[in-house]
Amino acid sequence: MKDLNKKLVLLLILFVFISGSIFAASDEDDDDYDTYEETFSLGDQMFFINGGIFIPLFFFDRSADVMDTNLTLGGTGSLSWQVFLSNHISVGGELGGMFALSPNKRVLYMIPLTVKATYWFRFYPFEIPISLGLGGNLSILEEAAHIDFIAKPSLGFYWNFNEEWAFGANAAYWFVPQMYSGSGKVSSSHSMFGNFMDVTLSVLFRF
Repeated sequence: MKDLNKKLVLLLILFVFISGSIFAASDEDDDDYDTYEETFSLGDQMFFINGGIFIPLFFFDRSADVMDTNLTLGGTGSLSWQVFLSNHISVGGELGGMFALSPNKRVLYMIPLTVKATYWFRFYPFEIPISLGLGGNLSILEEAAHIDFIAKPSLGFYWNFNEEWAFGANAAYWFVPQMYSGSGKVSSSHSMFGNFMDVTLSVLFRF
């Protein structure tokens, strides 16, 4: 009977020890998660390199008539820098570029430069940034060039390899109103509202 009691006491001590170890490990994991969640504060920075495909969607005019862009699928890329204002909000700038071909093989280039604000949803080790970029867009078709306003809302999905590096993908919508005034060779009737999209792969570095 005494031997049985001793065995029960030993099993109880062993159970308490194992339970304590499990809870300690769990607390350590929670601490790591909390540390990650609190990693980003005012002044922490990020640098992005993005590259992928450019998708022409459609144009519409002042009468809301929808028409084809007459552009092929193209290529796009961008460099972006952002700084955190808080754990979930960052702001910065993005310089991008794209190219696509017209039916007669002329090349259209667009170079957008935007100010960008982002809100980050986190589900460690994944992150979902929702962004809005506003700025100017330089369009070049042979000798013709035009600077227009651009709005670029975007949605991303990133996997964190570690606290510095992350890899992911983005989808961004390009809204480019190309406005003209007057009644000359290029009159107000030529005003168009461009609607495009890009899908890119991305590498993110935090520092």
